[in-house]
Amino acid sequence: MQLPEYSGKPPEENLIPLINIVFLLLIFFMVAGALTAQDVFEVEAPDSSHEAGVDDEGWLVLLGRDGRLALDDEELDADTLKLRLQAGMEARGESPDKKGEPLVRIKADQTASTDELMDLMELLRAAGVDEVRLLTVLAGDR
Repeated sequence: MQLPEYSGKPPEENLIPLINIVFLLLIFFMVAGALTAQDVFEVEAPDSSHEAGVDDEGWLVLLGRDGRLALDDEELDADTLKLRLQAGMEARGESPDKKGEPLVRIKADQTASTDELMDLMELLRAAGVDEVRLLTVLAGDR
């Protein structure tokens, strides 16, 4: 039995396109993984048994375990937070006496005190925000 001579490329050259594809996939997953938003500081929301979903409309205000505040990925003090919310509402052309104010979502740490949460809600009211939603985690999802 006589076999024909092998005149093709060496096997190492066939690996180059495969390596290129692997690197492209690696870059794709690195970029896609970096697109998820991270909070400015860690906030562990309290548990809830309510299963309704939450929309992503409006501003996200974080209240940390040590009383720190953040608005849309920027850590702020209470006075600056109030000024930013007032300016944001004016920019949207809404006034406190109108219905349909922008929704503010509060993500408070479960160890934050009730007094800190009430102070934050008073600050939001003083800024002209009438509608807030407190974010929680569905019990058992941790």
